[in-house]
Amino acid sequence: MQIVMDNITYRLRVKMGSLEESFRIEDGPNADTLLTGEESRDIIGTYYEHKLSIEPDPRYYQDYLDFYRAISAPVDSHTITLPHENGTITYAAMVNSGRHSIKDRIGTTSRFTGLTVTFKAKAPQRAPE
Repeated sequence: MQIVMDNITYRLRVKMGSLEESFRIEDGPNADTLLTGEESRDIIGTYYEHKLSIEPDPRYYQDYLDFYRAISAPVDSHTITLPHENGTITYAAMVNSGRHSIKDRIGTTSRFTGLTVTFKAKAPQRAPE
């Protein structure tokens, strides 16, 4: 699978069944409980977010190393394109952490596997109607 992040295409393998999409509907400062006990919402919008685990494609191992270096950079956010509904969604995504394991070493080269990353949307992708 190809993952496009910050206008760079990385050739990686997404672990089967690891790609998750979630959503959250956030309220603004005017959300509150009314005197009647009813909840009043001040909906800002819907945020779509993703979590996935990737592995290197042996044919393009350098893409994995480059992706790891890019995803772990201390930047505010990344522009990421991931599956959504019947197509894709591109959004500014914050990354707070990730992890991967060393599979083995060949000579002086470490081979990694199992990079798990969670992308948190920086802004809502849908506004209230």
